[in-house]
Amino acid sequence: MNSSNKKIIITGGSKGIGNYILKFFLKLNYKVLCLSRTKPKLKNKKLFFLKIDLSKKNQILKNKKRINNFDPDILINNVANIGTIGNFDKVNIQNWEKSFFLNFFAATYLTNIVLKRIIANNGYIFFMAGGGAANSFPGFSSYSIAKTALVRFVENLADENKGKLKTFILSPGPVNTRLFKDAKKGGHNISKKRFVSPKMTTNLINFILNNDTEFLSGRYIHVKDDYLSINAKNIKNFFLLRRLEKRRKF
Repeated sequence: MNSSNKKIIITGGSKGIGNYILKFFLKLNYKVLCLSRTKPKLKNKKLFFLKIDLSKKNQILKNKKRINNFDPDILINNVANIGTIGNFDKVNIQNWEKSFFLNFFAATYLTNIVLKRIIANNGYIFFMAGGGAANSFPGFSSYSIAKTALVRFVENLADENKGKLKTFILSPGPVNTRLFKDAKKGGHNISKKRFVSPKMTTNLINFILNNDTEFLSGRYIHVKDDYLSINAKNIKNFFLLRRLEKRRKF
């Protein structure tokens, strides 16, 4: 994808994986609009910043025109938090709902705002979902359920816009970020040996942007998946949200 004059919106780009992705696209000479509560700690004439709390619907709607007028070629819905920690019968449901909004609805609202622009620009929409979308994640239900919902949302979005939109949901693996530190405080321990570099995420994004990957649109791809061996002929049900079936005979 030729990066000259290309524009990208990244949510949560001031820290963690989002900040790594932001720097990656600035190096490629993209104009980057970062949507987050805190400003990225770097200066670049192609970096633009919109201070916004994406857990609050009114702030998204208030900035709808400015976001849409940026006219992005790419949207990366990266922002997330681990949310309310604890078994569901013990959580504060209002806090649980607020986290669910940030992890699911923030991405869907932003997608709705810029979808027509992205399609017109023959662009891409990326979403992020950790392991909580692939398996049960006891004690972290708000995060897990929201990210699982995003996986199915992306499948629907791709099917509704076949031939018009390329959209993907990526799993970055266990990266040593604030989100994982918050999860550790809640009792979710991960060996440092399992940590992966955020470069694996930008490698996957770069592969998608610079190859014929439309057949992967709508798929949930982990950075460690063997996506290089998958093609339009053998894709089948790889990287989709599916259940194994064993039906009775009638």
